[in-house]
Amino acid sequence: MILNNRIALVVGGGNGLGRAIAKVYTREGAIVIVADLDYDAAVETLTQINQSDKGLVYQVDISDAEACRRLVQTVVDRWGRLDILVNCAAISLVDPILEVTPERWDKVFAVNARGAFFCMQAAARVMIPQKFGRIINITSPASKSGFPFFTSYCASKAAVDSMTRCAAVAWAPYGITVNTIAPGRMTGGMVDTIEKEMMKLTGKTEEQLKAERTRDLPMGRRVTPEEVAEAAVWLASDAAAYVTAERFNFSGGMELS
Repeated sequence: MILNNRIALVVGGGNGLGRAIAKVYTREGAIVIVADLDYDAAVETLTQINQSDKGLVYQVDISDAEACRRLVQTVVDRWGRLDILVNCAAISLVDPILEVTPERWDKVFAVNARGAFFCMQAAARVMIPQKFGRIINITSPASKSGFPFFTSYCASKAAVDSMTRCAAVAWAPYGITVNTIAPGRMTGGMVDTIEKEMMKLTGKTEEQLKAERTRDLPMGRRVTPEEVAEAAVWLASDAAAYVTAERFNFSGGMELS
């Protein structure tokens, strides 16, 4: 149990990859706080990981910087510390590049970039006096690729890559590591939602679109949230104490650069 009694905050832990990370962190002995805008989904995660008696569910809109601060403060008020932060909350809006509006651009950046940053900042203010911390941000191969239906998403994840590197350098002297994990096309979760929107824009059937978006993957299959979650365990462990400012690709060869 390599995360035994570590206090781990999983933002966006209500479903998909966040839920998978909450599960493996529990398996490895961590006390897990599940934060999500969808309160019912967060409760379901806590129930599934059997931590209803010692963990915590917190409803949060991370586009509000003050809400990020209150979230971290709630954790500290209860446990006195915060050891691990996983920024997993994200949204993606499907828009042809010429049809992106300021409102939809801002909506994506408010969660994916602004929210992740202010969660990191709030966590670091606790971790610096501790002289210990693990911050893991979820990015995407999209941050290094050209997907014209996902311009705001691609740009927001490039911002996550950049601020991860900046934070890693700033906080390294305090024993805090900051890294990213870049999952490729996963099964379920947000990918399903995105592909439903793409079906409307392209006129393709679900079967056609899924086949097309799987066929171009070098490994010929999609990654599961459970596979990606194992990387989040290692990055949070003592074994990764000298690893920071790194990007771990789980893309099956999709991102080769």
